Amino acid sequence: MSENEGAAMDTGSPPPAGGCPFGPNGAGFNPFATPGFADLYQQFETAREMSPVFYSEPFHMWIVSRYDDVLAILKDADRFSSSTRPIILSSFPDGIRTVLERTHTFAAPNLAFDGRPAHDRLRGPVAKYFSAKAMIRRESRIRDIMTRCLDEIPEGSPFDLVESFARPVASRVIIDLAGLPPADHGRIMRYHEAVNGFFFGDPPVERQPGYAQDVQELEAYLAEVIDQCRRTPRDGLISHLLQLVAKGEADYTDAELISLISFDVLAAGIRPAGFVIVNLCRELLRDPRHWESVRADPSLFDSAFNEALRRSGIGLGVFRTTTAEVDVAGTRIPAGSVIWAMVSSADYDESRFPDPAVFDPSRTNLAGSLHFSQGLHYCLGSYLARTVARVGIDLLMRRHPGLRLVPDQRIEYEPSINLMIPAALLVER
Repeated sequence: MSENEGAAMDTGSPPPAGGCPFGPNGAGFNPFATPGFADLYQQFETAREMSPVFYSEPFHMWIVSRYDDVLAILKDADRFSSSTRPIILSSFPDGIRTVLERTHTFAAPNLAFDGRPAHDRLRGPVAKYFSAKAMIRRESRIRDIMTRCLDEIPEGSPFDLVESFARPVASRVIIDLAGLPPADHGRIMRYHEAVNGFFFGDPPVERQPGYAQDVQELEAYLAEVIDQCRRTPRDGLISHLLQLVAKGEADYTDAELISLISFDVLAAGIRPAGFVIVNLCRELLRDPRHWESVRADPSLFDSAFNEALRRSGIGLGVFRTTTAEVDVAGTRIPAGSVIWAMVSSADYDESRFPDPAVFDPSRTNLAGSLHFSQGLHYCLGSYLARTVARVGIDLLMRRHPGLRLVPDQRIEYEPSINLMIPAALLVER
């Protein structure tokens, strides 16, 4: 799962960034300027070399691009706060913002947006549910779901790996893990689109009232499910946490449970869970020798998985707000400023990863990649993501050993303010 949320908020007008290669106040920096992020990594390389910390007037935030600086920000949750919901809300009209501010999704404490002590209280019970041992126990269930999805891929070639496999796998696995009824899949995905749109997308003004209503309906729906699970426990995260609360081993209000499921599980879980399959397939199939190597020796999976996410991770970066005046690489940043810590740039930092554009699973320092963040907000779903990708790749390799990319296809990406999720990936069998 990802905590890559964001929007723009004016935090004042800091002095011009002298010598910034992107022009006065970073006006020329725009990761979205070219289709498919074509010049993204060139922009990052320029930033790392010439202006590793600068203020972007168009985005109303500070851009940090070097590995060591990004890592320091991720590890310092006290001075670089993840409480960025006001940033998101500030980008919406007053009427929409008023509605969202009254929802648990946007107001109740949760894992992505809150620091200590609330974060520790909320994370402990959930972390055990997403642990490596827990995912091993759940793997057979995940494999069953993914096998059914594989069986449903339409006949013929080519087919879209995103629409035909990764997307249905991700939604069904996450819904099952949460303990939500599979029969409600369509309804849940409609609600998910609304929450995802507000946090990660840029929904058109005319769609925002409907999305806001869907967020409210999602919360009413989740409240009903929580009541049902309290009366009749079932498999899944909701019942698990309710049982811990009943035994005094966890402290969650219903509002916090709703916020957890709405954002931390559904919004921050479904798209990333599908992305890891598509991303790894794309990297392995770019050079079929990598695909064959992993197929012949499954022990190579972990290094390939880590390198694929380092080379082309899901998010541009993470957003943080400074709680005090801070110094980042010799640049003074005022308290209350918004920082965009560019994880995708840090993972291309030549001082840490030589020849960063090369897909090289044999790198010895892949544990230092920041694709799952670091520190307090290290991704809770990292073991889930690894399990989904490993099982998915194994099933695809068994069923379609000769899978290959459709040549010369142009990769389109889902509309987003911070995520790089392929909307489609055509493969042949």
